[in-house]
Amino acid sequence: MRFREELVLNIQAPREAVWAAFQDFSSWPTWARAIKEVSRVGSAWRFRARGQPPVDLVWVAEATERQPPEYLEFRSVPGVPHNLEISGWVRLSEAEDGGTHLELLFEGHPHYDTPLLDKVADLYASVFGEPNKLLKVTFEQFKAHLEEIHRPRELTSAVT
Repeated sequence: MRFREELVLNIQAPREAVWAAFQDFSSWPTWARAIKEVSRVGSAWRFRARGQPPVDLVWVAEATERQPPEYLEFRSVPGVPHNLEISGWVRLSEAEDGGTHLELLFEGHPHYDTPLLDKVADLYASVFGEPNKLLKVTFEQFKAHLEEIHRPRELTSAVT
């Protein structure tokens, strides 16, 4: 089952901070509930996320184009074991209110070791909306994480 997800978020944080947080992959498990672990594999990153039971989603991705702090293109690394083939890009632009406008394109398809697991994964995804749901939830958590960190001090003091 192929999927394509396009997300647009406005994040109340400076573009440079959003760029830095997006690329700080090793910290993702601290704020993204679905991301179980992230580790380095050469110049790429290996992600393990909660997927279709009993199998986690695993992908290994590398940057194919980078234009800091506004554009990053990525794709799966060929020949490295994983069960989610992906490609996409993220684009950041400064919003008029001082925040960041984030656009993300994420495409892919799961593939497992056996045709039976592939069919089970397709059925599960059609019923529960994975991995599209996982992506939307993760980026809403990303936004919340950044906005919490970059909330103006006056508001933080007034709330507590």
